[in-house]
Amino acid sequence: MTIYRYLYSPRGAGYRKYLHGPGKKKRATRKSHSRIHNQTMIDQRPEEAESRKVAGHLEGDTIQGQTRKEACVVTLADRATRYLIADLLPRCNAESVNRSVPQFADSGLPCKTVTVDNGMEFASHAKLQKKIATPIFFAEGRNPWQRGSNENTNGLLRQFFPKKTDFAAHSSAQLRWAVELLNNRPRKCLEYRTPKEMMDSFGFALVS
Repeated sequence: MTIYRYLYSPRGAGYRKYLHGPGKKKRATRKSHSRIHNQTMIDQRPEEAESRKVAGHLEGDTIQGQTRKEACVVTLADRATRYLIADLLPRCNAESVNRSVPQFADSGLPCKTVTVDNGMEFASHAKLQKKIATPIFFAEGRNPWQRGSNENTNGLLRQFFPKKTDFAAHSSAQLRWAVELLNNRPRKCLEYRTPKEMMDSFGFALVS
């Protein structure tokens, strides 16, 4: 981000021609107010979550389908192990998220905190927090790097379900197959261990 800020400053204008592509035109910055009320922001999240040494600190998001309101996938990725849990939602809204996420507890996935983005599908976070008995934190707007594990894992899942995928045409079994492959794929950031191996090392027996 520091490099791009320099490139789009007056001093760095002469270097923009060396970028790989033309890039998108930068919109004028304007102040906006979140439509989600009573958020607890990421700066109040326990320091333990930052260390990546303890399993159970999760990052969540949704992967959109053809449109933002149609069927989508909700994902939770563990910061320490990169272990992924995902579920198909018939509609990308708060009601569907609040119905789906509590079921993840049945997988045995440890859950100490959840950090999500500012999508309206998390607007009913207070109700969800009560259901899962876990504090929910929000990343700052337009700062996807604050949920880097989830963003990266969602990108890997996009290898199986590219953008504009009609998730209504896919089954839960197909999604589980893709998730299982990712959880058993060695990762460089894990010293070439798999997310499942990492989770096993913490002593959690997960149900796939």
